[in-house]
Amino acid sequence: MSSDAASGDGAQAGGIIHVESAASFEETIAENDQVIVDYFAEWCGPCKQQTPILEELSGTIDIPILGVDTDEHNGLAAEAGVRSIPTVAIYRGGEEVERFVGVTSADEIRAALE
Repeated sequence: MSSDAASGDGAQAGGIIHVESAASFEETIAENDQVIVDYFAEWCGPCKQQTPILEELSGTIDIPILGVDTDEHNGLAAEAGVRSIPTVAIYRGGEEVERFVGVTSADEIRAALE
């Protein structure tokens, strides 16, 4: 798949945008005031619990949610210092300002966006 995360062409169900490349990741972070990033892996049980929470959240906020498969994009995960998954990071003004490790509720994430 050659879609670009910044354009939303790689959107997964629920509005989570699947990151296709480091360039599309950086572009989305740079072009938006706030971005939620979900670092996950397909084989990760807790990640499978986090995904529906983020899908539900995506329908109630006007902030992009990027999904970074850590197996596919281990360089992005390493650069961000992700050591455990799921990790949900909030970027504001291009910088990470909040991080949650483990399954995190929509309310906790929403509170960090305010």
